[in-house]
Amino acid sequence: MQNHEAGERQGGEYTAAARKQMILESLNRDSEIRITDLSEKLNTTVVTIRKDLDELEHEGLLKRVRGGAILNYRGQNSAQYSDKMKVKKDEKILIAAAAANLVSDGDTVIISAGSTALYCAQALRVKKNLIVITNAIQIFNEIGYCRNITSFMLGGRFDPEIQGTFGDDTNEQLSRYKADKLIIGMDGADIEAGATTYSYVEATAMRLMMKCAREKILVVDDSKIGRAALVRIGLLSEFDVIVTNYRPGLESYYDELRSMGVNVVAVHAN
Repeated sequence: MQNHEAGERQGGEYTAAARKQMILESLNRDSEIRITDLSEKLNTTVVTIRKDLDELEHEGLLKRVRGGAILNYRGQNSAQYSDKMKVKKDEKILIAAAAANLVSDGDTVIISAGSTALYCAQALRVKKNLIVITNAIQIFNEIGYCRNITSFMLGGRFDPEIQGTFGDDTNEQLSRYKADKLIIGMDGADIEAGATTYSYVEATAMRLMMKCAREKILVVDDSKIGRAALVRIGLLSEFDVIVTNYRPGLESYYDELRSMGVNVVAVHAN
């Protein structure tokens, strides 16, 4: 197993978040995992592994079976794509308009999969001479027909739950690109935990997208602020801009982000 950033140890033992990420990586690779094998590999007790598996099943990320777990193909802790588009729709449209204002005609833009990112793609259709690179089929469908936009759809293994491509092929293609801007959504944006996602499937591609872009724009609605998901993609200080909808009571949070060098755009509803 790889020892990713989230796989850091505390006091010689893996943290709970690290164990869960490594469990999910093993499951994604092998489709089935055994408690005894995990206990040995992670150097922890069978009781602890059972607890981790129970929590991951509760989150919809796997299915428990006797002695271990298998993939839950309907999981990934996400609602159906169409349902996600309806959640905080008005706020996401406002965020998308503000994010689009940060993009200039002629820019090369990488856009990640996600509902807020899809609204951003819709807002970008009026731009001129854009180059858009994405791994999200819904986003490609939004801008692929626009004559003023040159679109690149990344190949790779298609994940029907996320509606995007991932894996070695996707990552290899991403490594060849350099972009002016990245527009990316997250499941959590917390000063201590950083930018996080529930989907270990997306993690590597998301990190590569950040490396490819000169300016990184994080688009998250207010429900994601101060929230931490399972897998950390990066620190919030690694983003140039965070675009969100304004929520009373978060002013000190915005100020702290700005003190870290992050431009916070908090849009108000009319």
